[in-house]
Amino acid sequence: MPFDAMPEEADPRFPATEAAPLEALFGLPAAREQQPAPARAQPERQEAAATQPARLEAERAAPAGGIATFMYARLNNFTAACQALSGAELTSFVNDVRRVLSTAALQLGGEIAQRRPDSILCAFCHRPEDRIPNHAKRALHAAILTVHESVQLGARISGQLQAAGLPPVFIAVGVHLGEGEVTARANKAQGMVHATGEAVEIARLLEVAAADQHWSVVTSAATRQAAGTRVESGRSGSLGLPDDTFIEVVEIAGLVPRKGSTTPQSHYAALHESLATNQQLARSAQGTSQGANATPGGHLLIEDYRLLRKIGEGGIASVFLAEPTAGGPQQVLKVLRLDNPDSVLGLQRFMQEFALLVRIDHPNVTRIFRQDFSAGVAYIAMEYFPMGDLRTRMRKAMDPGVSLYYIRQIASGLEAIHEVGIVHRDLKPDNVMIRQDGIVAIADFGIAKQVSMQITDTGAGDIVGTPYYLSPEQVIGKPVDGRCDIYSLGVMAYEMLTGSKPYRAGTARELLQMHVDAPIPRLPPAHARLQPVLDRMMAKDPADRYESASALLDDLGKLG
Repeated sequence: MPFDAMPEEADPRFPATEAAPLEALFGLPAAREQQPAPARAQPERQEAAATQPARLEAERAAPAGGIATFMYARLNNFTAACQALSGAELTSFVNDVRRVLSTAALQLGGEIAQRRPDSILCAFCHRPEDRIPNHAKRALHAAILTVHESVQLGARISGQLQAAGLPPVFIAVGVHLGEGEVTARANKAQGMVHATGEAVEIARLLEVAAADQHWSVVTSAATRQAAGTRVESGRSGSLGLPDDTFIEVVEIAGLVPRKGSTTPQSHYAALHESLATNQQLARSAQGTSQGANATPGGHLLIEDYRLLRKIGEGGIASVFLAEPTAGGPQQVLKVLRLDNPDSVLGLQRFMQEFALLVRIDHPNVTRIFRQDFSAGVAYIAMEYFPMGDLRTRMRKAMDPGVSLYYIRQIASGLEAIHEVGIVHRDLKPDNVMIRQDGIVAIADFGIAKQVSMQITDTGAGDIVGTPYYLSPEQVIGKPVDGRCDIYSLGVMAYEMLTGSKPYRAGTARELLQMHVDAPIPRLPPAHARLQPVLDRMMAKDPADRYESASALLDDLGKLG
């Protein structure tokens, strides 16, 4: 496809945001507007055209900070392809890669900042002759065309690669509009420039995300917005940056024809097909070169979600607050990275948690919406509780009626999970969440265990749970059933009614031993009618406890 098939002039169909100063998107001072040059006679225009290269060179000689769009593209498996070729064929391939990586960018007004045999970094800046800033559009157009040409090149050598048992070549492109500095190189070598700044590094990270996610072109949402309506979007998600912030990212799926365009529709269809073909090549290459042990580039990318902030870290997963890009209420994403040695065991427990919870539909148990994999992570999407957990309500003794209200609800949630054979094993105020209507729900089943499962994922005799709320049988390493959760609820009940924990000690070892042999604590006289219930909930021997949460609910019902 000829590169001049894609016109570069401003499109009146673009949204108003593109005509506005792009600095506003990044909170930067607005650049001074350039006044249009007065009309000149034809001879003067010819003279200006003759001196334009010198004028542009003078402009590039000075540092140029501000907003620009950066494109970083890399041809994956380039080295492997070179090993399969030799002689004139190898020379032709290397030269073709150089041409493919640079031609579209240069034709669309980009400047090369870094060039290696398998990759290129280009800067697209605002040009004085452009009525409105259009460098984001030009960069994304160049990215799409580069993918198209790369696919054509890969097809020409696919036979040799297959014969040698080598993975196919595929390209990944990251494009980002942001604050950066573009200056001419001191030696003026081949018109190349220096490009520095955060936007450059984000473009590089987007390229890595594109390769990991098997998206041909990945751009930030702000860049996609600035590019206007002629760029077709695909999937979307959030990308975690090294500083623990997030940016929304979008997959680029093709170009939309300009109204009244004379470019054949087949050209646009060919671009769309090339982007899809490149994705297939990326998946095929992963299966050939890395297989099931493939690991991501270390970043975090969750498809179909907009990450808002990190709200927790611990155990085997990180926890994020997120919004579905398709709309709907905020959700909590529990995310497990798959790029460390503990991932296998962690994934087993992670998948177990989902398998346990997805079977339960009860108002007093956290709702689970989805489990999936995305760019080297596994995640579970679950209900978000903006009111926080029960711990926030337990800073002092609660009203007895409120305490019983919560105890009944927690017991009802335990009844639901015990009915499907699940033991929570880490029930505590921090794992009981509060909805806006006051209903509470049991959460965090990270160490829950299905009684029927023949699996010891924490090791025989290991203590799992929180020391203040552990049952005696957990302390001494005996088998557990639903009655251990009833004990933990008894500890919580005492704390809700009195404002203090039933057992305190100088060391964790002493505290654990108190669960085993210290007397059951006495409630204040005002709560004496609840003492028999607490005695059965916190009995040291499981045989003396309520045999089920249902039996506990029956006794609580008799209290009125």
